[in-house]
Amino acid sequence: MGLITVIDQSGEYANVVGTLSASQPDAEVRSTQSIAGIVFEAEAPFVVVVAPSATPSIGFDVVRAADAAGAHTSVVIIANEVDTDLMRSAMKAGVADVVSAQDPASDIARAIMDAYTVAAARRIVLAERAEAAATPSGGRVVTVFSTKGGVGKTVLATNLGAALSKSLDLRTAVVDLDLQFGDVGIMLGLAPERTIADVAASIERLDADLLKGHMMHHDSGLDVLLAPVRPEDAETVTTGRIDRILSLLREMYDIVVIDTAASLDEVVLTALDRSDAVYAVTMMDVASIKNMRISVQKLVQLGYANGLVRVVLNRADSKVWLEPHEVERAVGSEIFARIPSDRIVPRSVNKGRPVVLDEPRSDVAKAMVRIAESIADAAGRESSHVT
Repeated sequence: MGLITVIDQSGEYANVVGTLSASQPDAEVRSTQSIAGIVFEAEAPFVVVVAPSATPSIGFDVVRAADAAGAHTSVVIIANEVDTDLMRSAMKAGVADVVSAQDPASDIARAIMDAYTVAAARRIVLAERAEAAATPSGGRVVTVFSTKGGVGKTVLATNLGAALSKSLDLRTAVVDLDLQFGDVGIMLGLAPERTIADVAASIERLDADLLKGHMMHHDSGLDVLLAPVRPEDAETVTTGRIDRILSLLREMYDIVVIDTAASLDEVVLTALDRSDAVYAVTMMDVASIKNMRISVQKLVQLGYANGLVRVVLNRADSKVWLEPHEVERAVGSEIFARIPSDRIVPRSVNKGRPVVLDEPRSDVAKAMVRIAESIADAAGRESSHVT
């Protein structure tokens, strides 16, 4: 049974939420007047609903308290007035949704139930991941991640995929989970004839053959599941469908490399939940380092610790009055791998051919191959370790 806790200073809104959540019969609704009445350790709520009678900012406090306790609790704010400042602050804080008290009951119910579904799925995935860690099976899933665009995340993901497939002879798939603006196809010179949106549309009959038929094949031997062509199609690729797709890909391939959007939304968290390793990419500039520090801290709060996250410093030899050890100190994490700067990288991007294939003897290609070798090594192959 999943708990929905309503913070309501009037004491009346819990009945409303109970009615709205009637479609989820295993959900129990409780009411409290403040955050002090919520226990996050033993019986953490799936969802905390901040009722209109409470101050919306209480929702931000709930997110912080849940993160500190390692609880996977979603927060929905129902406010009398919803403006841009509230939406922006809620997004930054990690609130699942903000709806107006004047919205139709169906919209409010959908917001609560969507948050409940995500929280429930999260708990299942984390339990499965803990069980899988004890009895490993299937392929290895790695995610390339950054909350800042332009740091070379997609370049790294596509080059890792090409290196794992071509150089290390592993059955490898790359999945573009930047669902609105994915560039994996461009990086690999692939036309988006079939995409993940097509797979999502056929989710009820999904099997290995259907999934394989929707993937694009690269001349390196790599199979690629591309992002939707139209940004609006991203809405059809729900987290539940993504989770099912990734589970099947793990069974089909030795390595699955996931490229993500520059954000920390539910799609990215779904990828992280399924990942055996996360390569967090940053560069030698203050904005990138600041974003990475916040991201690493947030990931630790969400339970992605114990060596799961590995920092990759791109353009590590840039002369910008910063040294790698200063980046480590600022981020609060050791640098796992360093990729040098090289003008052949943008040239390879424009050609639609990964640099590990186009210029395999270059220092930048060798650096990315070493990361690929470390992935192969973790998957049980004999290879060298990143230094």
